[in-house]
Formats: sequence, C-alpha cells, structure tokens
Amino acid sequence: MDNLQTEVLELEFNEFSKGNVAITENDFAKILLRYTYLNAEEYDAYLERLMDRVKVERGITFEEFRDFCRFLNNLEDFAIAMRMYTLADRAISQSEFSRAVKICTGFSLSKHLIDTVFAIFDDNGDGMLSYREFIAIMKDRVHRGFKSSAKSEGWDAFRHCMKHEMKQTQSK
Repeated sequence: MDNLQTEVLELEFNEFSKGNVAITENDFAKILLRYTYLNAEEYDAYLERLMDRVKVERGITFEEFRDFCRFLNNLEDFAIAMRMYTLADRAISQSEFSRAVKICTGFSLSKHLIDTVFAIFDDNGDGMLSYREFIAIMKDRVHRGFKSSAKSEGWDAFRHCMKHEMKQTQSK
C-alpha cells in the first residue's frame, strides 16, 4: 500500500516538477489546494498570500512532499490535537505544529516545509494556525474530490431527491 501511495504521489509531483528535483512553493500550494472546495477568489488569496510571504524560493523536494502527504494520512490524529487547542482558544505555533506532526507520524517535516505551510494557511499573519485555517481545507485534500454525501444511495438518497424535486416544482 505504501508503494502504491508513493507512486501516486510521484505522478502528482512529477506533473508539477517537469523533471526537476523540486517543485516551487507555489506549485506545492496548488497541489494542496487542488481538491478543495474553495471558490476562485479564496484559491487566489491563498496563492497570493504565499507569494507575498516567501521571499526566497528554495522549492519543495519529493521527500518533503511525500512526508507531508504521509502526515495528511494521519490528519485525524492531528485534528484531535488541534481541537484541544481550539477548546483552549489557542492557535498552534510552528514548533507545536512540528512536534504534533512528529507525534502523529513518527517523522519530522523540514523547517522550510513548515514555513511554507504557515505562509499558505496562516490567513491573519500572526504566525499561528487555527483549526479553521488548516484542518478543514486539508480534509478536503485528503478526500481528493471523492468526498461523498451521506445521502448518496438508498432510501436517504431517494428522500433527498424527492424533497429537492418538490421544492423545484413549487418554485416554478
């Protein structure tokens, strides 16, 4: 399974790297935001924020990209930790983020990768990530566009469809 995931990640990475050993921070952001449910203005705001904050582009290597995706595979564990911060009315710092990733996955993300993630998702520029700023968007990414509604089949789907059609008929 790990080999299959690595192959899929390599394909995705190579799509943006065009044969180079690294992708740009901007391309990394595009990959992360690729399967999210953001409108065009929100999407552009993330990319603009990144470009404003990253002064020197070093690039993201495949190993850094793979490690981040492995972290995303353990996002639920990390989300629990983030919820604890939210309950305490606190956002999470870069060092706390790094420590939580290490605990959830058993490996460390590079400082540059963490800086890039914060440049993308820290919308108010306070150097901290909130649950809202990060987890909700990354959950969309993990589902890769295959997030399904609970009403996709069976009786619930039929009932949902009927309600929708009745509302459409009444509004005409």
